[in-house]
Amino acid sequence: MPRILLHPGFHKTGTSSLQRGAAQVQRALRPHLRLIFTHDLIEATRMAKRFSAYRDQSDLRRFAEAFTATIRDTDPDEPRALMITSEDLCGYIPGNHGVTSYAAAAPLMNVATAVLAAHFGPEAPIGVLFTTRAPRDWQRSVWWQNLRALRVTEDFETYRTHLSSAAALDTIVDSVDERVRHRATVLDAPIEECGTDPLGPLGVALDHLDVPRDGLAPLPAHNVQPDGAAEELLALNRSALSDAELSEAKRAVLKRYRAAGATRQTRTTPA
Repeated sequence: MPRILLHPGFHKTGTSSLQRGAAQVQRALRPHLRLIFTHDLIEATRMAKRFSAYRDQSDLRRFAEAFTATIRDTDPDEPRALMITSEDLCGYIPGNHGVTSYAAAAPLMNVATAVLAAHFGPEAPIGVLFTTRAPRDWQRSVWWQNLRALRVTEDFETYRTHLSSAAALDTIVDSVDERVRHRATVLDAPIEECGTDPLGPLGVALDHLDVPRDGLAPLPAHNVQPDGAAEELLALNRSALSDAELSEAKRAVLKRYRAAGATRQTRTTPA
């Protein structure tokens, strides 16, 4: 019976590092591990986002159907471990589409783990891994993400007040544990602790799945916020540029920082 790990987030907690790292070493991991990424879960994540924004039970049912359709394609008798990783399984990132918290996570994970147990059997060893982050650091990273994606015009100290409930990630982990503990083990991996692992949060996931990491090279961190970039994007968001002009100007700023190597770093501090 394979070990199963569901990694549904949270956003801005090293998820990109885990996913890109897993993709980078996928060939080496293949004898031991099967991987399902966001691009394999397009309809399921779309429904998870809708549910997080509107809390309509019909969207939750459609999420169950779409997630089931993906899981149905996995062989329940295949002995290799299975990892499913997508932060969009918890819905929209707070600050987007009116979402202010991860309240949708518990019902979504209740459905997802039920689907996994139905497919792999009630005795299947299912884990749900949440990477987490200290509240203020998480709020700053979400502000940075939404500065890039949306026309956010508030400075960090003002914007973070909208994220006060969402930043209590430990509370959300506890609420998921209460809903699914009868069929899954819920794990909490603070990025401040796993960020110094040569494989970052991917190392935590592999260790839980008993997947050997021998011969895997250290992985870089991703999505590092460059010094000064937030201020530039904030100024652009506050400008009179049209939406099209704004998008082009933001792309130019981010391209400049990427070209300078300011958005990546070695695995010595949290991503």
